[in-house]
Amino acid sequence: MPVKSAGRVLDILEAVAGGQTSFSQLMHGLAIPRSSLFHLLGNLVARGYLEQDAQGAAYRLGPKLAALTRQQPAPPLLNLVRPVLQRLSQETNETAGFYLRDGDYVTAIATQTGSQALAYTMRVGEKAPLYAISSGKMVLSQMGDIEVKAYLARTRFEAFTPHTLVTPKPIWEEIRAARREGFAYAREEFTLGIIGIAAAVMQQDKLIGVVNLAVPSARFTRANAALFRQRLTFAAAAIAGLV
Repeated sequence: MPVKSAGRVLDILEAVAGGQTSFSQLMHGLAIPRSSLFHLLGNLVARGYLEQDAQGAAYRLGPKLAALTRQQPAPPLLNLVRPVLQRLSQETNETAGFYLRDGDYVTAIATQTGSQALAYTMRVGEKAPLYAISSGKMVLSQMGDIEVKAYLARTRFEAFTPHTLVTPKPIWEEIRAARREGFAYAREEFTLGIIGIAAAVMQQDKLIGVVNLAVPSARFTRANAALFRQRLTFAAAAIAGLV
């Protein structure tokens, strides 16, 4: 059952949100009795939800509403990313993922599998070394040269497949290519038969995370690669605009 006073408060706020409004305009427009409106407006002004102009003739929204909005916690990153991955997977019909750096690894925090019968999905929470997958190489490409050298010096490389890069020189070549092109690749280096392609999610020159596609090598044609790069660019920009 509606509470009349609460409804009137909301009616006042909605009316004032349209622009500065006088007492008489509110009284006649909302059909609120004079005495009730006087007390409601007084309380709203006292609490900072409304304020009066210099002459006291009109009301406008006060600073408290903006303060409440700023106090609202930001939605978890996963909730922001998931719909973008769903759209990316639908557009490419491939498996999409979003990764965060975790020290010398990247961790999958969200994945979305396409409808193809042949597909690969890295499970949420699963880690991979930076050198071994496309998302990790993209992280390396955003690191400074000194940090990359230190990483390569301390890393004990493991050959996950016969194609895994396990020496610094070819990894450096991949890093430089990713810096030039804006995309990083892993060509059956972590999983046989799967090619990964990744793009960085940047905000004010800061790496937020990495979005990628995992594609069976049989479907990674030149034409498809162009589509993948285009859609990854859009997805990375969409996520950057949400966080």
